[in-house]
Amino acid sequence: MREALDGFIGSIRIGGRMLSNLRFADDIILIRSSTAELQDLVSRVDLIGRKYNMMINIAKTKVMTPKDKNCTIKIQNIMLEQITTFPCLGSIISDNTSSKAEIRSRLNKGQIAGASINIQCIWKSHSIPVNTKVRLLRSLVWPVATYGCESWTIMKEDEQRIQAFKVKSLRQIMGFLESKENK
Repeated sequence: MREALDGFIGSIRIGGRMLSNLRFADDIILIRSSTAELQDLVSRVDLIGRKYNMMINIAKTKVMTPKDKNCTIKIQNIMLEQITTFPCLGSIISDNTSSKAEIRSRLNKGQIAGASINIQCIWKSHSIPVNTKVRLLRSLVWPVATYGCESWTIMKEDEQRIQAFKVKSLRQIMGFLESKENK
């Protein structure tokens, strides 16, 4: 990556720092402000990679731009697929900066965590005090549901959805949902 960036001019400023790429394990996210800069950088990375017998998996390589902007990027004359969302490190990144899909996904994962058979036994137990169940809920379920929430853009509808999840979770551990569903 260093060799591909050598002599390359072009990056964007985020939080006062100039960024051109984000790397984690074997994934690289290239960041550019124009299509021409991105194409130049992708071509450089491909060329340097092939020099070391490393090939870019074109089927797995995607392009994402701000909403309603088209971007034609090619690797070895093959056009890359343009997408509107993609999963990155357990979060869903969207082209419209909305966190709605990410919030729904996380709350769904939290609901699944709270509905697992092992935890259901705890929620239904009459020998475990409610305050212990609440502490377990806060330590086992809510972290799953709120993972990555620091980066969410929360709208009023999202706030209501999160609040509804909290209330439903509390009702579940107190046994209100079960008795209501049985009637």
